[in-house]
Amino acid sequence: MEILTPKEASELLKISEYTVLDYARKGKIPARKVANRWRFSKDELIGWFGAPALDILLKEAEQEYREGKTVRLWPSEQ
Repeated sequence: MEILTPKEASELLKISEYTVLDYARKGKIPARKVANRWRFSKDELIGWFGAPALDILLKEAEQEYREGKTVRLWPSEQ
């Protein structure tokens, strides 16, 4: 099992490190605290990225649309 830092998880998921940490704090992605630092299992993140991830992204996009914000369903390539 490969363990990832927040930065590595953000690169894998192609979302910002801030978003990864926010999702971890809110329990939206599989994560664990080790010595008071967030860590992520690569296998669990890949498994999560199916339907649960899509549901979260769509709900957030819907909320942003209601608030009049620009909505992106997928982050742009870096």
